[in-house]
Amino acid sequence: MGGYNQILLYDKVSIGIIIQAKTIIAVLVLSVLVIVTILVFSLENNTANAVLLKEKQVKIAVILPLSGSAAYYGEASMKGIELAKEELQNQFSNLELKVYYEDSLYTPKGGVDAYHKLIASEKIDAVITGASQVSLAVQPLAAKDGILQMAIFSSAEKYSTPDDISFRVSSRNEIEAEKIAEFVKGKDFESLGIVYLNNDFGVGFKEALKKKLTAVSPRTRVFEEGFSLDASDFRTILAKLRQSGAVFLVGTAKHYAIILNQAKELGINVQFLSMRSAEDPQLLEIAASAAEGLIYSYPFDKARTIKAQKFSNNFEAKYGKIPDAYAAEGFEALKLVVLAVEKCEKNQECIKKHFEELTNYDSVFGQIQFDKNGDVYYRFFLKTIKDGKFVPNVEN
Repeated sequence: MGGYNQILLYDKVSIGIIIQAKTIIAVLVLSVLVIVTILVFSLENNTANAVLLKEKQVKIAVILPLSGSAAYYGEASMKGIELAKEELQNQFSNLELKVYYEDSLYTPKGGVDAYHKLIASEKIDAVITGASQVSLAVQPLAAKDGILQMAIFSSAEKYSTPDDISFRVSSRNEIEAEKIAEFVKGKDFESLGIVYLNNDFGVGFKEALKKKLTAVSPRTRVFEEGFSLDASDFRTILAKLRQSGAVFLVGTAKHYAIILNQAKELGINVQFLSMRSAEDPQLLEIAASAAEGLIYSYPFDKARTIKAQKFSNNFEAKYGKIPDAYAAEGFEALKLVVLAVEKCEKNQECIKKHFEELTNYDSVFGQIQFDKNGDVYYRFFLKTIKDGKFVPNVEN
């Protein structure tokens, strides 16, 4: 009996071992099946996403001044856009991104003609527009067509519109004008002459500056003189303003160069002020020593943030020169519209929600977010021209 019980015990142990082994094998087989299923699903999902990105070919229209006195602003913006395009294609390897450029001629009509041409020839997903007068002219057309619009170097207050899909990377005129108004107050100028380009851009900035001066420096008397885009003789205007404590210029750098040269010719020695459009190499080339001491407001500093530093390094590596504010705006504009279109396609409610929820976006201008009117805010500082170079103003 003892031997039988011992054999029975051995059989039970053997059976237990066999059952345990089968259980382990079953678990292993099941685990392998689960892993294979996950891998297959992941592969199918990634393949679907790749196909989806291919099917969601993104086409962006870009309307910039590429000829005439404002060509530099368009060309600089284009360089920023091309750098952003390169980075986006590296980030999304299956994204087919096409960018189509048209010259706006820096006029509303030129911008409208360019928009109609691009809409007729390509199935555009979004449009980037440069210059206030052009962005304002295109805005109702893009809204009618349900096209996302992102404006650059477009600061006119009139562009601010709620509940639509027009946005901008530029801060409004009143934000930049505030920096100039504070400088005028600090210098206690009794009077300020404003010489402005007579279009949406120039008039808009002139009005914003007058409003800010009324608020912060009400004692400063303001005199204003307008000019046309093709103006080349400013001697009469300068003669009227020669007794002003300072003269503020708003237009293009080519205009500023002519004005500064003619002021020097007439022996007019006042403090000249301007805004971001002053930072154009042709100002230094044409005005030379007459540009020395010009003080202007500016929004982009390559040392402001880590992202600004990285952007500047990549830009300099690609183009061999330091980027300016126009390149920076173009860079951010393309990234913002492509990410919105990739996510929302042409769903207007989705686009609105996307930008509403885009809080503390890390841009090359610092952290930004879009308000209900599609506007952003970032700080401006003062720069000047010293020894033939654009440099930070020591009075910042």
